[in-house]
Amino acid sequence: MKVTVYGFGSLNYYLNKLRVPERLGGEPPYGGSAMAIEFAKAGYDVTLADPHLEKLPREIVDKVEKAGVKLTTDDVEAAKGAEVAILFTPFRSGITFKVAETIVPHLAENAVICTTCTMSILVLNSYLQNIIFMEGREDIGFSTMHPAAIPGTPQHKHYLIATNELLKKPIVTQEQIDNLKNLAIDAGKKVYLLPAELVSAVGDMGIITTAIAFTGAVEYYRIARDVLKTKRSMTEFQIAQSLQVVSSIVARYGFAGLIKLLNVDAMKDSLKSMILEKNEQPLTVTAVDILEKIGELIPEVLEEAEKFEPSDSVYMSAPSPMLVEYMEDLVGDDVLKGILRESWKKFYEGISERD
Repeated sequence: MKVTVYGFGSLNYYLNKLRVPERLGGEPPYGGSAMAIEFAKAGYDVTLADPHLEKLPREIVDKVEKAGVKLTTDDVEAAKGAEVAILFTPFRSGITFKVAETIVPHLAENAVICTTCTMSILVLNSYLQNIIFMEGREDIGFSTMHPAAIPGTPQHKHYLIATNELLKKPIVTQEQIDNLKNLAIDAGKKVYLLPAELVSAVGDMGIITTAIAFTGAVEYYRIARDVLKTKRSMTEFQIAQSLQVVSSIVARYGFAGLIKLLNVDAMKDSLKSMILEKNEQPLTVTAVDILEKIGELIPEVLEEAEKFEPSDSVYMSAPSPMLVEYMEDLVGDDVLKGILRESWKKFYEGISERD
């Protein structure tokens, strides 16, 4: 099976900014190139495409080639006959979109395009629908080979592969999923199958937020069940409302808006009143401590927050799944897909601009 990886992985970021060897171990290369090496060593026909190969240290490039990986700067050439195309491409300037559009016509029949840690597969799938239709490439599937760690480090022990679960329309076949599973397993990795909607939340660096929010919800559920004695439906409603408000504010106004609008002092005082069983609420106690020290932890954001003024009003607490269902009933599935596609594009463009 021919596998093509797009994107070498930023050596400057991994070595100089993140200091990966010191913090996490392993040795360069990291990122897409490390994935390519592992797949080649597992016996696959692997090509790695990157437009900046000539700028990379020769010894690193030699290491990749010696592992059996073919190198090229030509995205189209790399795509020809590829059954799996993995995009380890950066956020900025819509590069992932551009690469994906370029390679669609040249992939093997029933190929699968995979994102990693820089793009939601549903966003990419939605963005590419026009070219998929124009090129008659409805055979192409969409999934993920999300490393959920930095490839090339000891922490990289698994891949997250996106499935059709929770989707109204499938984006990948079982055969394509099986090919990805075999690729990961042959490379010595554990496989987790996750609904496509959830891969980024579980695998991206934001897992810190996801996991803390999840465990916070678990802690609140236990207190609601054992101490407050509230109905489960009320507990679930309050959890959903809290997470919806936080995510909506960040998506619309950024972190400074979150600090300003939620009011740190108000949160701190309210949270203290909810410490009902101190030994059973370690996360709540820790949260109070963080709120007390927030001025020391993120002074630059607090300074931004002091100057922040919302530009317009939005519906922060609207429950998004219900809102989407209502919109579908109101305008129809095709129009809703167009609205969501444009919203996703705008959101990712915003990320590129902020970076």
